[in-house]
Amino acid sequence: MPNKARLLRIAALLLTVAVLLTLSIIFADAFARTRRLHRVLAYARAAADEFAVPLPLVLAVTEAESDFKPNARSDAGACGLMQLLPDTFADIHKRLLLEQHDADKIFEPRTNIRCGTCYLAYLHERFGDWRVTIAAYNAGEGRVAEWLTDQRYGNGKTLQKIPYPETAQYLKKVLNAYKKYSHKYPQKGVSI
Repeated sequence: MPNKARLLRIAALLLTVAVLLTLSIIFADAFARTRRLHRVLAYARAAADEFAVPLPLVLAVTEAESDFKPNARSDAGACGLMQLLPDTFADIHKRLLLEQHDADKIFEPRTNIRCGTCYLAYLHERFGDWRVTIAAYNAGEGRVAEWLTDQRYGNGKTLQKIPYPETAQYLKKVLNAYKKYSHKYPQKGVSI
């Protein structure tokens, strides 16, 4: 009997240690994300104001794209906080910002967020719907324009269905993050 009681105490102790380790990992990750968010918040606010894009959306896209990691790089070659492809980064500077661009600044947080937010503003101006804008940010504006005119997916203005599961998941992820950030950083008259 004493051995059974001792084994139960050891098992309870091991379970407690496992739970504490799991909780410490979860809280450490959440704390790290919060620290990364606060490092880029001023840049996101400035870009949101400059391009009239809701701050919660800028934060939601940045979280979905890079989890606020400035040196993030995708398998497709997208770079930085808002995961811009180098060609898109150059095009935004040339066509939308009307500025010379420095390719080396793609990972610089202020520049990356400013360009990504400018691109969101451009897409919203083109499509007029934030959900379509988010889908286009992920799947590409040409592809989304095709979906809008295809009766299986869109009605010309909004998307009824997204044929790419990755983009459908991306939209859901951004909208969930948007909801979270719109509670933290509310903006009047903005709905997505």
